[in-house]
Amino acid sequence: MFHRVLVAGMGALGSEVVKNLGLLGCESVLMADADVIEQKNIARSVLLREGAIDGQSKVACSLNRLRAWFPETHWDGAAVEIADIEPGHFSRADILFSCVDTDLARTEIAALAARYKLPVCDAGLGGTSTRVGRVSWFPGVHSAACFACLLSGKRRAALLNAWESDVHACWAREQGEEGTWTSTPTMASIVAGLQVELAVSAMKSAEGAFSVHLDLDQAPILREIQHSRSVECPLHDDVLGIPFPICTRAECGQCHRQFSPDRRTGWVRRWSACPSCGNRDLIIRDSRSNEWEGSLS
Repeated sequence: MFHRVLVAGMGALGSEVVKNLGLLGCESVLMADADVIEQKNIARSVLLREGAIDGQSKVACSLNRLRAWFPETHWDGAAVEIADIEPGHFSRADILFSCVDTDLARTEIAALAARYKLPVCDAGLGGTSTRVGRVSWFPGVHSAACFACLLSGKRRAALLNAWESDVHACWAREQGEEGTWTSTPTMASIVAGLQVELAVSAMKSAEGAFSVHLDLDQAPILREIQHSRSVECPLHDDVLGIPFPICTRAECGQCHRQFSPDRRTGWVRRWSACPSCGNRDLIIRDSRSNEWEGSLS
């Protein structure tokens, strides 16, 4: 069983994962998610329901509920992305559960896992329909594939060289009509259960990377996919530091004000806004390389 666990992403999937970890009696769980609650989250997450307020940190709301439900587990977290967690947490963790929704975030997690030789169990919802999910196991060893190995050479190069990606919300494919119900909450519960169970068994015996693909619209509904390490993936080289660039100067695309975020470029692209007009169309003008930029001690 896991003693110290990291969880990246506290949406519908991440909420179900941490609930399962609490039921299993994990000793310590640290959650990271920079997002805040929106009205649509309240109906889709087991943790973000009663007492949830629009604009409240997802992590803060989840911590209150989890500490009441599972007092034997030490719960901690911060409203930051997983790449901003202080390095010591990675070196002490047994496993990282990835519940994020972009290639960029998954590639950042792959880099962190390579640096700390940390197993990662990743999962995602959707794709061809709301009845599809996938769980992937990456053992965090030099000889096995990581998430970046699964990308095309062009896509991997774009992410590793610029740490930049288009951001799409978890629910981007939904129609958005009032009164429309989808199977997303139930699929989140199913996939999160599979994610935790697969991690428990894989930690004991699995040496290679693989995925379990679940599609309730197809027969057979479950299939396993083996992954081989890509010889072109640089994350398997000796990783001495995390090459996340820090944005030192950004320019607003609307009012053209320049300012100094001094945050990871990936974070600036996803979350930062112009301090003058609030516009989020920013241009990265200058950055510096950084071995580590941690924020949570």
